[in-house]
Amino acid sequence: MTHHFTLPELTFSQEATRRGINNEPSKQILVELAHTREKLEEVRSLLGYPMHVNSGYRCEALERILCAKDYAAWCKRHGHALTEVSWRIYFMTKAHPQGFAVDFTCAGYGTPAEVVKAIAASGIKFDQLIEEGTWVHISFSPLMRQRVLYAKFGPDGTPTYAKTN
Repeated sequence: MTHHFTLPELTFSQEATRRGINNEPSKQILVELAHTREKLEEVRSLLGYPMHVNSGYRCEALERILCAKDYAAWCKRHGHALTEVSWRIYFMTKAHPQGFAVDFTCAGYGTPAEVVKAIAASGIKFDQLIEEGTWVHISFSPLMRQRVLYAKFGPDGTPTYAKTN
């Protein structure tokens, strides 16, 4: 546990509760979540205001539900059929199920665009930082690519991603 972020906060999912999905992380994921919480403390310190966590760790069953449209769009973009093999390939790229990612807002600091700009300029190490419309996605995968993106949502709610200017 860190000063501002708790394990229950990073594993709670209203959708999982509603559907009766057990969103308990494995021991390995707990290790990753501890690192993610430490990195979130750096972000919290930079922003100087409380952050509201919308989503953190998501087990595979929950990820299948929450990413169904994105998965279908990914398959279409990559010429894959909607199969279990395709799901495995897609799922391996997801940061939330690995305990690396958090979606959050920080209304006290400003808009998601302002938050992304501040984090990107701060020197904080991250893998991906995405302005996702009304929230910010940040991941701390070991890749640490410092990749800054913004999401544009299509009519069906499926995002496409582009680099920020």
